[in-house]
Amino acid sequence: MIQAFGPGSSNGRIVEEAARSGEIIITLDSDFLKLHPNQRTRILILDVHPAIPSTIGQVLDSHLDHSLQLLKKARTVKLTKAGPVSIDT
Repeated sequence: MIQAFGPGSSNGRIVEEAARSGEIIITLDSDFLKLHPNQRTRILILDVHPAIPSTIGQVLDSHLDHSLQLLKKARTVKLTKAGPVSIDT
């Protein structure tokens, strides 16, 4: 999405575009938890520290399949080093 809208795009605009296109939002921005997303929007929030690419990549490699399974039923999933957790269902 950042390629489509550019840096600084509003979270609301990103959510609406993801709902329209069916894409999953993968973000480090916990502000997405404050939104009331469209029922079709799926958000994977990475809560990984330190937030450096190698650490994020390792966590995604380890837990992406499980995260995607959870997103089939939940709108929002939070992913930490310990694994994913559904925020809602």
